[in-house]
Amino acid sequence: MSLTSQSNRKGKQQLPVLNVAMVGHAFMGRAHGNAYRQANRFFDLPLQVVPKVIVGRDQKRAAAAAQKLGFEGATTDFEAVLADPDVHVVDVATPNDSHYPLALQALKAKKHVLCEKPLAMTFAQAKEMAKLAKKQKVRVGLWHNYRRAPATSLAAKMIARGDLGDVLQVRCVYLQDWLADPKAGWSWRNSKKVAGSGAHGDLNAHLIDLVRAMTGLEFDAVCGLERTFYKQRPVGRGKTAKVDVDDAFCFLAKFKGGAIGTFESTRVAPGRKNYNCVEVSGTKGSLRWNLERMNELEVFSLKDQRDAQGWRTVMCMDDVHPYAPNWWPDGHIVGYEHTFVNHVADFVSALARKKPFAPNFDDGVAVQAVLEAAQQSAKAAQWVKVPR
Repeated sequence: MSLTSQSNRKGKQQLPVLNVAMVGHAFMGRAHGNAYRQANRFFDLPLQVVPKVIVGRDQKRAAAAAQKLGFEGATTDFEAVLADPDVHVVDVATPNDSHYPLALQALKAKKHVLCEKPLAMTFAQAKEMAKLAKKQKVRVGLWHNYRRAPATSLAAKMIARGDLGDVLQVRCVYLQDWLADPKAGWSWRNSKKVAGSGAHGDLNAHLIDLVRAMTGLEFDAVCGLERTFYKQRPVGRGKTAKVDVDDAFCFLAKFKGGAIGTFESTRVAPGRKNYNCVEVSGTKGSLRWNLERMNELEVFSLKDQRDAQGWRTVMCMDDVHPYAPNWWPDGHIVGYEHTFVNHVADFVSALARKKPFAPNFDDGVAVQAVLEAAQQSAKAAQWVKVPR
C-alpha cells in the first residue's frame, strides 16, 4: 500500500498519510473518531492519521456522522472502500456479530485492521482471524483501550519490575446499572445472536485483557456462573423482546503458575455506573485500579516500615508516568477518551516502525478462549480448561 503525504500540524514537513476507513459510527465510532483526530495533535507520530471515510448501512446517517466526527466522506459501499488503495486501515466499530465477517473481508484485501472487542463470537472465529492476519502480513489491533490509561500502564510496569513480588491473587469486578431497571429498553446487547453474550463478553472481556496485560498471567481453567434476571424487556409501545444473554456473570480462575482469581461482571448493580476495578495481590504488596477514578493507582507495600504501612494513592499524571507527558501539566487529569488516543498513537507508531503492538488478534484469541470456557463451565456446572 502506498502512503501519500500531507503537512503535519506545524506545516514544516511532509508526513506519510495513514487513511482510516471506519465501519460503524455509534458509541464506539464516536470514541474512535475523536482519537483519530487527536492523535497527531498530542503525539509526535511518524504518520499523519486521516479520518478518511465512514462506512454505514444508511447513506444519510453515515454522511451526518462523517461531518460530525471529522471524516472526509461517507459511503455504504464497503467493497469499494476495500478496493481503494488509498485506504490503509479499516476500523471495525460495529456490533459483535459483524466483527468476524467485516474483519475477514478487510484482511483479505490486505488492509491493516483495528477491531472492537470482543474480537469474535467464538473461539474458532477468533483463531481464524488471527491466522489470516499473520498470513496477510498486515498489522492488527484490538480496542482494549483500558490498557492505555496511565495508571494501568504504571501498574503493569510495577508488577513487571517486581514491586509486588510474585502475584498470588487477582480480584476483578466490572459493575454497571443501566439494566437494573426491568423497564429499561431492549437493545442488540440483549440478543445472543448479535452480541454473543451479555455482561460476560461486554465487561468480563475487559477484565480478562487487563489482567493479562497488567500481570502477564495466563489462564489455565475457569468455573463460571451466569444469571439472566429479566427475561423480557420493552421494545416499542406495549411490546417486549426476549433477553437471551446474561445480566450477570461470575467466574473463578486458576492461572498457570498457581495464582488464582475471581471475576464478576453485571449490568444490574444499582449505583454502579462504570465500576471497572482490578486488585492484584502479591508476596510483597498489592495494587488496585478503578476506572471511575482512572488517574489514581492505589498501592500497598510490605517493604514500608510496619508502623507506616497502609494503602496510598498515586496520582498517575506526572511526567514520569506512562502517556502523561503527552497531555497536560503534572496533576492535570485525563479521561476516558484519552485512552483511545493513546491506543491510536501506539498503533500508528508500531505500524510505521515495524514494532510489536498489543493487544493484537492473538490477544483477542486468548480473551475469547477464556470467555468461551467460562460459558461452557456455567452450562456444565464444573471446571473447564481454557483452550489454546
